[in-house]
Amino acid sequence: MPDLWLGIDAGTTAIKAGVYDATGTRLAFGEAPGVVTVGPGGRSEQDMQAVWAGVCRAVRAALEGIDPGRIASVGIAAQGDGLWALDAERQPVGPAILWNDTRAADAVADLYASGRAAAVSRACNTAIWPGTAGTIHQWLLAHEPERAARIDRVLYCADWVGFRLTGELATDFSDASIPFLDFAAREYDPKALEALDSAALAAKLSPPRPADSRLGAVTPEAAQATGLPEGVPVSVGTMDLSAMIVGMGMDRAGETMMILGTTAVVNILTDRVEPTDLPVGATAFHANGRLLTRILAPTTGAAAFDWFCALHPQTLGGETPAEIAGKLNALARDVPPGANGVTFLPYLNGERAPFVAPKARGAFFGLSAGSTKADMGRAVMEGAAFSLRHCFEEEGGRPDKPVRLTGGGARNALWCQIIADVMQVPILVAEASDHGLWGAACLGAAAAGQGDACQLARRDEATLRYDPDPATSAACDAAFARYRTLSDACRALWTQQEENS
Repeated sequence: MPDLWLGIDAGTTAIKAGVYDATGTRLAFGEAPGVVTVGPGGRSEQDMQAVWAGVCRAVRAALEGIDPGRIASVGIAAQGDGLWALDAERQPVGPAILWNDTRAADAVADLYASGRAAAVSRACNTAIWPGTAGTIHQWLLAHEPERAARIDRVLYCADWVGFRLTGELATDFSDASIPFLDFAAREYDPKALEALDSAALAAKLSPPRPADSRLGAVTPEAAQATGLPEGVPVSVGTMDLSAMIVGMGMDRAGETMMILGTTAVVNILTDRVEPTDLPVGATAFHANGRLLTRILAPTTGAAAFDWFCALHPQTLGGETPAEIAGKLNALARDVPPGANGVTFLPYLNGERAPFVAPKARGAFFGLSAGSTKADMGRAVMEGAAFSLRHCFEEEGGRPDKPVRLTGGGARNALWCQIIADVMQVPILVAEASDHGLWGAACLGAAAAGQGDACQLARRDEATLRYDPDPATSAACDAAFARYRTLSDACRALWTQQEENS
């Protein structure tokens, strides 16, 4: 009898498949690489057929040693944004242009300079960037009009995987959110489409649906390609971040989650958003199509840690990330909050949240002849923590409930404690790191009638809890205030540089 759930997570650089039982135990796993083609002008593309082939390899690998007849459902998550398009024969219109493609950067600058970006902002409360479907389509119209003319359906990566599995096309609310969706009307906004010269796409977009609804069933062709049984129910695909939120069981307004990877991401669930003409960050629907997620992504997260350690290969080098972190932690552990007056602004690659400043740059302040490498290392970790707190404060204030933390930086116990002290709220770190894949599996099970996806996702997980030390609160507040003062002062300089460039 079918009793197992399969999740697929088609990321940019890795495509994963996992088989789970109802307790959330992963019984099998398969993975295939994602190949990205980069080129001049900021091009970043993937062959859509190669992505599907990678999904097939990952699923087949996950089914090794598993009776395929036990698979009860399939759920899909994938990289978001970009432009994945089909022609009238349902064949790809060239390679997919990805979320991190920057060839439309000049067009985005023109959108803001002309004020037309406000139409998008008022619809979906998102700061537009080059790698969205609308800006990419605008670029195609100007530079590859024959390719743009062949577009019959616009979709996203998760839609493409779902189409190949079932022969059906659909887009979930989270993927549909950016850049055309009017959150209030829950429909595509004609003004946003027009602002991006994409009015012709209105009839080529799939009406948004909840990701926990049924897309279709595995076709005979897909069954042969993947090893899945024909007829297995498949859910509407969703954005990877939304699947991760589901996999953490988050479904209430006010719940928060942070990712401390190379870059950082602050995610805040809310039941209301008031769009502005110049929002910071992005907003997307939760996979359930009811709640919204405010997404603020500082440009530099763990990258600042890696950068600092790389400057000192003799003392902070190592064979593994854990070895490197251990060396810096040993230095910084005994440095008090506030890093003995040293403050680090972590804007190594500009900043995009909680403010937008492409010319922003990192800096150490407060150095003296007595400052040490340990002080600077502690300041780097505090700087990233301050950036996270800054995002929350710009979105209504620090949370008053525990915050989930994931990503590579979450494996650093000292850094987690620093974040808890700076935020003055408990930080929860689950030992599991497969929440996106697990969330996809739960969405598939929900679409097959097994229950609510977020409730299904709540499994027993070993979790580390980092409680803030009350004795550090005054010092952390003072250090954060210093950080804000320095950041605000530098923004005036960066703005002047932007105006003079």
